[in-house]
Amino acid sequence: MAGEMQSKLQSRGYKVFLDVDNIGSGAFPDQIDSAIQQCNDFLLILSPGMLDRCSDEEDWVRHEIVLAEKYGKNIVGVSLPGFLMPTAEELPAELHEIPEKQVFLWSHEYRHASFEKIVENLKTTSLKKKRVRRNYLLTGAAVVLLAVGLWWLIPTSAVGGTESDLTPTKEEVVIDYRQVFAQAVNDTFASFLKTGDSLLRLVPDNPTDQQDFALLMEGIGEYQGAMDYESNYPGVVSNKSKAKKALDSLMVVRKNWFNEELEAASQFLKADLVDFAHYRYENAQILVLPEETSKLEAVGKKFPK
Repeated sequence: MAGEMQSKLQSRGYKVFLDVDNIGSGAFPDQIDSAIQQCNDFLLILSPGMLDRCSDEEDWVRHEIVLAEKYGKNIVGVSLPGFLMPTAEELPAELHEIPEKQVFLWSHEYRHASFEKIVENLKTTSLKKKRVRRNYLLTGAAVVLLAVGLWWLIPTSAVGGTESDLTPTKEEVVIDYRQVFAQAVNDTFASFLKTGDSLLRLVPDNPTDQQDFALLMEGIGEYQGAMDYESNYPGVVSNKSKAKKALDSLMVVRKNWFNEELEAASQFLKADLVDFAHYRYENAQILVLPEETSKLEAVGKKFPK
């Protein structure tokens, strides 16, 4: 999520500072202190249980939040799914004001709308050229401390010009709700495929265990779920064709394995090896589709009563 925020901010013209990439030589605490002093906004990513660690006086998250408070920065919280804000009494005295800060829920499903809401509440403006006198370049930057889950945005500044030239103006944010909707649909569709891919990677090339076949069917189920979901929003999903081809290929593999297991069960029954037949028949039961039920039942009737 931090990487996604960095990418989105950069695409908007913010210069993003990431501690693991941008911290140079010198004292780490001094560089962080300096970054916080220079920023207008302090974007605090709140993952589940993150503030629990702040009970430790030496904790860096606590230290950096305290610095942001000390320097009077605009603290904006971003709550990830599963995060529960503790009460003021549950936090160290230095952090008692955190529960009162503006906190925006980050929704993976509606990430575009979530991001727009966050940007609306920043004081920093993005990089942009402004025609004032000698076309002085206004610069802005975002500072990210990914290691401990904290982000800062450095204020707008300029070279030359009068004081009024240096005053940042808040960018007008226009939300295209059709784009928000399309992004949400595509994100949900992609989440189905991601889950399916994760399951299918666990299936060996030559599965033998019933868990292998169950994973295959779960993966196929996620792909089928993605296609069913897409059918409710025709023309919105961009990678439907690729997903459909992948699903078709998976269905061919499933059908072949179903037929192999069912045939093996029949052969073991002929050899009077009922235990082996039962095992292969149970594999086929996992792989069967509703339209193949009659074929499965035909073999099932051959088992001794």
